[in-house]
Amino acid sequence: MTESQRLREYDATGPFDAPLPDGAPDGVTTDHTVWSCVGNLTAVRSIRARVRDFLSRTGHAGPILDDAELAVSELATNALLHSRSGRIGGVMTLYIRVGADRVRVAIADQGAKDADDGEGRVVSRQGEGDYGRGKLIIDSCTSRSGEYWTEATHVAWFEIDVF
Repeated sequence: MTESQRLREYDATGPFDAPLPDGAPDGVTTDHTVWSCVGNLTAVRSIRARVRDFLSRTGHAGPILDDAELAVSELATNALLHSRSGRIGGVMTLYIRVGADRVRVAIADQGAKDADDGEGRVVSRQGEGDYGRGKLIIDSCTSRSGEYWTEATHVAWFEIDVF
């Protein structure tokens, strides 16, 4: 991996700020990782590989790997297309947490891309045929998904139940 693809890698505690769904167990030991990378087209491939490698090392196989890889591809691609993370100098952060009953993956990006037409009018992609299918893909291969915003960050996440 080149330096342009890897910004930093480290283990962290408590990588998710979003609340767990109702009924989530308290005090469950989890395994997790956090990885930040430069937001460019190779980032999506690198993020997919990170998810597959981490989940394989934590004992997950088959459909869970495939579904997580597909869903994180959608989240990372959306971060590149729709946020400042896809611009020069942009950064995305991947969070993975594995518990006894679920896998949770999140992508944090640098918030909304300023979209205007150069004359101060906001440009909307509503009605363009190449957008809008990602949520359907994520919903079809995950148990739950969502997103939340802070002042400078947008986080999209999904969970896959482990049986």
